[in-house]
Amino acid sequence: MSDRPLGRSLIRLGAMALGRSRAHRQDVWPHLAVDRVAGEVRWHGRSLARLVRLAEIVPPGAPLLAVVGSGPSLAAQTPERLPPGSAILCNGAASLAGRVAPLAVAVEDERFVYRHAAMLAGLDRGLPLLLSAAAMRAMAEHDASLLTGRPLALIDNLAKPVNAPRRRLDDPALDPILRRAGTAALSRDPDAGVVITGTVAFSAMQVALAAGPETILLAGIDLGNAASPRFYESPANMAESGLLKGLPRIIAGFALARDEARERGIRLSCASPVSTLLGLGIPYDSRLA
Repeated sequence: MSDRPLGRSLIRLGAMALGRSRAHRQDVWPHLAVDRVAGEVRWHGRSLARLVRLAEIVPPGAPLLAVVGSGPSLAAQTPERLPPGSAILCNGAASLAGRVAPLAVAVEDERFVYRHAAMLAGLDRGLPLLLSAAAMRAMAEHDASLLTGRPLALIDNLAKPVNAPRRRLDDPALDPILRRAGTAALSRDPDAGVVITGTVAFSAMQVALAAGPETILLAGIDLGNAASPRFYESPANMAESGLLKGLPRIIAGFALARDEARERGIRLSCASPVSTLLGLGIPYDSRLA
């Protein structure tokens, strides 16, 4: 069964009546409003949180930024070795927040929020969140106070902008901010939006690249073993993963990120000894072993 409540699934179906170009309006409907110009998120018409730019959360020129996924490989590693304030924890990697002093937590799939609302509710109120509009809405449905008083940045989908119609990624208007290769693309300006591939780790990767650190470390991004429990799950209690279905698109995105990092002089390495990304020539990094 889906982690999305039945009522929410019905809203998604009903949104198709708006037409393909505006069906993603359901991400914020009925009670969330994201005003990017004013830098404000409203819930039920009342101000809920201040919206900040990603650059205010992820500082430029850091020595190290780590994008941490929730792959099984992390179960046998020591993420505590990551320097404080260096890790962007994606989805279930948020469970490491008490161990690694992260820079931020990133979530873009509302289904993760529905399944693990308690995990997100336990995060320190000062910890910045990078959220899609749908994840913001799902968290507000659970407990709107979780979004107040903390740095909050939007992970916006360039193809389905939060307050605009759907558009194609080959739209010439996106030429100034997109790097493209074949069907793959990545955003060089994640505050304007990111390219969604099916894993929030790639969205976080675009954020990290834009910040231009000396090194980007990819941890817990295994990809090929997505049928196994994530490091914080058990075989009897694991959520279905869509990674395998979208794997070609995800790998193509990370290949483009590899090229972008190389051209910008950013060292890129992978801490997972079993990651599919090693096959792209991204070198293994043993610092968490």
